[in-house]
Parts: sequence; C-alpha cells; structure tokens
Amino acid sequence: NAIVYGNSIDVFTTVETLLNLGILGNRIHVVFTPPEPGASCFSDPEVEKAVATALKKAEVQVHHHCLLALMNNGENPDPLTSVTFTTDAETLNLQCGVFINLSNKAVDSEAFRSINDSFLVFDSRLVIDATFHTSDSSISAAGPLTKFSRSYYSDEWSNANFNSKEVGRDLAAMLLRLFDPTLEPAMETPPETERLVPLYGQAKIQGGKLPGGFHFLQVTTPSATQLTAPPVQQDSCLVTGRVETGNYFSLHLDSYEQVEALTCLSLKPLPLSNYLSLYGKQQQLLGQLSSRYQQGLIPDLH
Repeated sequence: NAIVYGNSIDVFTTVETLLNLGILGNRIHVVFTPPEPGASCFSDPEVEKAVATALKKAEVQVHHHCLLALMNNGENPDPLTSVTFTTDAETLNLQCGVFINLSNKAVDSEAFRSINDSFLVFDSRLVIDATFHTSDSSISAAGPLTKFSRSYYSDEWSNANFNSKEVGRDLAAMLLRLFDPTLEPAMETPPETERLVPLYGQAKIQGGKLPGGFHFLQVTTPSATQLTAPPVQQDSCLVTGRVETGNYFSLHLDSYEQVEALTCLSLKPLPLSNYLSLYGKQQQLLGQLSSRYQQGLIPDLH
C-alpha cells in the first residue's frame, strides 16, 4: 500500500501521479491532517466536491482528521512496514510499503545545520530584513525558507505569502547592483519606510493535475497568513460550466470590478498564460465582462 499524508494540493497531485503510474486506487490511502480553522485546500467547494468524487470513483481509501503517531509501532523505521495515526475516534493503523509525508513544509535538516553553523539568526525560519539581508549583511536570502525579523511586528507576512517570481526579481535587482558598476544607484527610500516589510502585488498561483484527470488552476490575491480573506460578494462572482462536465470557471471581481481571483477546473489542458493575464484587469477592459455575463451573453468563460 501507498500512504499519502497531508492536507494540501500536493496530496491530490501526488495521488493522481500514483494512479497514472498504474497503482490501483484501493492500494492508495489518503490520510488528511486536521485542517486549520477556516482554511481550505482549494477555497472552492465545487472543486473539493469534484476531487472527492474522483477519489471515491478510483476507490482510493480516504481518512480524515488524523495525526501521525508512530512508525513501525515505535520500533526501527527501516524498512517501513506500518504507520499509526491518532484520530477523533479509534487509532488508525495502516500497513504500507511507501509513505509520502506532505504534512509540513519544514526546513530541511541539512539546510538548518548550514544556517546554524554560519551563526545566522534562525527563528523557525531564516530571519531577514526588508532588503533580504540576514544577520550577516554579506549573506542575502529570500523565499519560503525566510521570515521577517520580529522588530517589524509583521509576523503575518513573509515571502511565502507572495508570488515567488516577483520576490525573486526584487532580490535579483538588489544583487545586480553589487556586480554591475554601470547601473545607476538606486533611489533612496524615505526613512519612514525602513521599518516596513515589502508587499508585492502579483497573484499567488497554484495548480496541477488532480484525480479524475482534471487540470486545475487557482489565482488569488496575496493575503496575510493569520487573516482570513474577506468574503467575496455573490454578485461579484462570475461562474460558468460545471465540475461534472469538466469546464468549470469561476472568476471574482473586487469592489473596483478588477479580477482578484479565478479558479479553473477542466478536463482539457489550460492556456495558462492567457488566464494569468486576466488577474488585476478591470472588467471593462475585458469587453464589459460583468454586464455581458449578467445579460446571459457569456455561457462559457473558457
């Protein structure tokens, strides 16, 4: 048996990969960790329903609200033959030949050892300032491995909340000035902004191929970790297609009628660059999209 443990989109893309490799669904166990309060893997109940139906159809065994307790009943885990989980009810013990743990994107032990040996400040993540500098000004860092110093009082924001490419371009622009003397010096930032963490505007993107053969894409506005996004008004949600027919498309407009989020679930490959270009566009630039949708003139957003 193969066990996939976690509660993220990675769980579902992994299951789809295992199924495509020819592993029978009844030999795959999906073990979900307890979800965070108010959190959802897909943030769209229609997508969740479609994936749950696909798992059931493939005869994949699904277990909810489980926490990893023991491997091989607490004995030598090599080779791994069984895994034990605690649940809301009785203990769950599963035999397995493969255990894929996707429950926590933690810092790799080798990376932590390197950071520690370099005497860099580490507080569950590598600590940086607003200009990517670590406690050693000659060492820069960015990405989900990092967090901003507590002196900013912004624990809810980190590089992981933003588009990785946008953060990477900002870091590259800063480093380029160290290697190219022909570049004009950067404009000095006002002193009052030195104690503010940088915020980015490009969309957060996730996607992949899900069980059932669905191609999935979700584009959302960056949001703070500890804050829940404000509910989108129903009249700002444009939906066409159905998950059952494999042509589902949901598009959300903010209070300024700009595209702030979109979700696609399709049985056909998605034109990603076209869909990603919709983010941030005013609906009037999209051919009066909102009014035409209300008039029933747009049966399919795909």
